[in-house]
Amino acid sequence: MKKKILALICASVMLFSLTACGNNSETPATEEPVEAPGTETPEAKEAADDKETITIGVSFGQNVHPFFVAMQMGIEAACKDYGIDNVNILAADSSLETQVSQIENLVTMGCDVILLNPYDSDGVVNAVNSAQEAGVGIFTMDIDCEGSTAYVASDNVKVGKLLGEWIVEQLGGEGKIAIIDGISVTSLKDRTDGFMSAIEGSNIEVVAEQQTAVERDAALDSAETILQAHPDIDAFVGVNENSGMAILSAVTAAGLDDVLMTCVDATAETMAAIRDGKVDVGVSQDPYQMGYTAVEQAIAWAKGETIEKFIEVPVAYMNQDNIQEVIEREQGYGVEVE
Repeated sequence: MKKKILALICASVMLFSLTACGNNSETPATEEPVEAPGTETPEAKEAADDKETITIGVSFGQNVHPFFVAMQMGIEAACKDYGIDNVNILAADSSLETQVSQIENLVTMGCDVILLNPYDSDGVVNAVNSAQEAGVGIFTMDIDCEGSTAYVASDNVKVGKLLGEWIVEQLGGEGKIAIIDGISVTSLKDRTDGFMSAIEGSNIEVVAEQQTAVERDAALDSAETILQAHPDIDAFVGVNENSGMAILSAVTAAGLDDVLMTCVDATAETMAAIRDGKVDVGVSQDPYQMGYTAVEQAIAWAKGETIEKFIEVPVAYMNQDNIQEVIEREQGYGVEVE
């Protein structure tokens, strides 16, 4: 086990930090694929019996978003199931400088593995490379960065393709659309690439594109500006929760009734909007499974096993036909929908 002495020192001072959700989940996870908290897997029980020592550090780019609350629950459940006691969970509060410091500190503390949700994919590269040079495995979750050991996430190109295929079908291959996306985060860029590939060859025209999906306020400003210039668009595409909900606010304020809207992620806001018929379709991920799977992959890597560079977590459409099932799944992760 890497850095055994440092890990023992770290074990005496490390505890579960609940920065991301404010309370510790004691809910174990199900057999793979993880769909909702349940009974620990046979593999987890065997690992827990062995009590293999591994020290895990976690750094989230954000800390209060429901997506990351569910991801943290998956991490905590997997650590409990596999008997991992030495875990330190931190959040960067949307600060690149803070996250870089967290990565450096987790390495110094003797972590064998860091589970990383990058706030800025490019900005963390130097810290990630330094950690790798120190023998620390870097497992990125949801968002990747250069230099990671492995990447656990949805196939974000597939997410974008699902949105694009739905738009093509709904519009019959013709119409004017706008999109709010982002290029500073790899997952958002991949969704845009997938979307554009899905509408290629159709007669759908992208009349406006703004790369402001990371921040809700910026996305709202962009949506309002786009609608002022193009009030006749047929569809307005959001590639994440922030852009989707900003688009909904702008379309509602403009009094437009016939604009198709999309979003991504099964959060309380997006699920309620789809349930209530305000947003037409979304694509759901399973952040709980991302967190659980990241721990499993970290354990395998620490034992010297061969792992895949990309570990895919499935995605699916959300619409009014299945939204209640999605809501019930997310409620199992602690997401409350009004």
